Amino acid sequence: MREMGLKIKARTLRDEIIEALQRAIILGERKPGEPLVERELAEQFGVSSIPVREALQELENRGLATKRPNYSCCVIELTREELDQMFELRALLEPQVMAWAAERMTAEEAEELQPMLKELQRAAARKDFAQYFFHDLRLHRRIWELSRNRIAAQALERAVLPLFAFGLMRDHRAEELDLMQEVEKHQRMITALGNGNGKQAAEAIGRIAAGFESHVRVDAERPTRLKAMKKSLRK
Repeated sequence: MREMGLKIKARTLRDEIIEALQRAIILGERKPGEPLVERELAEQFGVSSIPVREALQELENRGLATKRPNYSCCVIELTREELDQMFELRALLEPQVMAWAAERMTAEEAEELQPMLKELQRAAARKDFAQYFFHDLRLHRRIWELSRNRIAAQALERAVLPLFAFGLMRDHRAEELDLMQEVEKHQRMITALGNGNGKQAAEAIGRIAAGFESHVRVDAERPTRLKAMKKSLRK
């Protein structure tokens, strides 16, 4: 069920609206290209249009929404070229960010990652694909913060959030991936981070990212393959 019926606390209107909409997009409750109409959202949240307008602007900044000429703001849709560029950037940047995090985080900060891993394990055990990737994204974002490189973290936000959203907005099923195997990959990454081993952490995220890319690309190619099959059958 969507968060849209919730009334937002007055002291953090903009931020809470951002988080509610971002969660709905990442969990696939808002579909690619779906309009995000300012007036309707203001009514649903029970607020004025100002915080909604600010929240939509931030969603654009995060790469989760876009404005089209003569249309309202919409949930992001990615072209093949955009996918290629985002995967390329992630493959280059995130391993380095992991290495920095391994070098710079404290022992206490490394411990913070363990409860996040447990959330991944619980979602994987339930084969809950959407919740798994929601908690996965939270974990990655925390590690980006711990790299102490704000610019790199912002770049990954721009590149990786739309990828997660794209992967989850297309009617996936949990059994398409071995989620428990993915948890094991994350466990190795977190262990390397806790040990301050930047090289191993970078290698671990490389394997995780490659698996996610393969999964998303297979899904993205399905419509093209189905269209080709239908065309072939009509001949």
